[in-house]
Amino acid sequence: MSNEFDSVKDLEYFSEFKVKYPEVFKEFIREQLTLNTTNSIASLEYIRNLMHSEDILSVVARLNDSDRTNWRNSIGREKTIKDPAKLMNYIKGEMTRAFIAAKPLVDPEIIELTLKLKSHDVARFCQTFEANAGELLNLLNPTFISKVLDQLPLEKATSLLQSAFDTSSIGQESLKKNLQTFVSHSHKNSMALKLLKVLEGIDPKKEKMIYRHVLKVSSTEELVEIAARNCPLEVLWYLPKSSLNEVLQAYPLNKKARFFVSLDSDKKKQFIDASSSDGSSARQMIDMEIRQIESDPADLKRCLAQRDVLLLEFLKYFKECSRNNEQVLSDVRLACHQWFTQLSEEDGVPSMAA
Repeated sequence: MSNEFDSVKDLEYFSEFKVKYPEVFKEFIREQLTLNTTNSIASLEYIRNLMHSEDILSVVARLNDSDRTNWRNSIGREKTIKDPAKLMNYIKGEMTRAFIAAKPLVDPEIIELTLKLKSHDVARFCQTFEANAGELLNLLNPTFISKVLDQLPLEKATSLLQSAFDTSSIGQESLKKNLQTFVSHSHKNSMALKLLKVLEGIDPKKEKMIYRHVLKVSSTEELVEIAARNCPLEVLWYLPKSSLNEVLQAYPLNKKARFFVSLDSDKKKQFIDASSSDGSSARQMIDMEIRQIESDPADLKRCLAQRDVLLLEFLKYFKECSRNNEQVLSDVRLACHQWFTQLSEEDGVPSMAA
């Protein structure tokens, strides 16, 4: 277990335990009151300080008169928590012991894993690992199970509920293995989303570095949907002429010409060809604008010096347009998929299945 103190994680641990295993949580409180040691009282004080008052009072209200009296007499003796991390290790051990006393045949590691799951996580787990759905639901509190079922279609909820009724024993090894897989993948996806948040403030030229890391822990299909809404810079070069034309037609002529001039020869040709057909009046106008810029050495130098600014300005415009055009957005999705596939192949890491 980690010795790093994190009160937010500790609060989440207590809250999840109370929601999923309310009777065990109550028994834990009773046992700590009965022990009446420095650690047990400090534990109750720590829990009371972190949890919302209505949550902890709802548990205390379910104790018997003697236990409630002990609670009133015990809480308040510990003014400060000297070592929260060490105390948390004690609390987890005692909570696990209380659970084993209530459900002696359940692997403690399975309990630890279930505490990391929210109701939507349990719903996803049950749909992903249907063979273990009944076993997992049988470990949980009925109120929590209701929250899980509320997030599923009626037919699926009915099926899962029936599997819980039909399950007479827990296949612990299979359940534990699949919980470990699910929790690990969920953690990686969480980290991936944090990395993607970094993209909001990063130089687009550094996007590839972020996407390379995310691809190692997230499926290509999941990532495409996120990336398509925030078209990565390098995806521009994978887009079909039709999508580029759709956006370039509305881009101001002078800005368009300066952007084209700033590109290297291959990309310049790609975008000019996409902007208009050869021989059309639109092509004649853009060619004239480009010649005017290139014939002025000072203006050409200025244009090339502003290469990054012109590229990012067009990228920003393209993103705004693509979000409101379903056909262009569809092409961006396909281009993202092609780019991600190439990145995965370059790194020698096969894209994960969705």
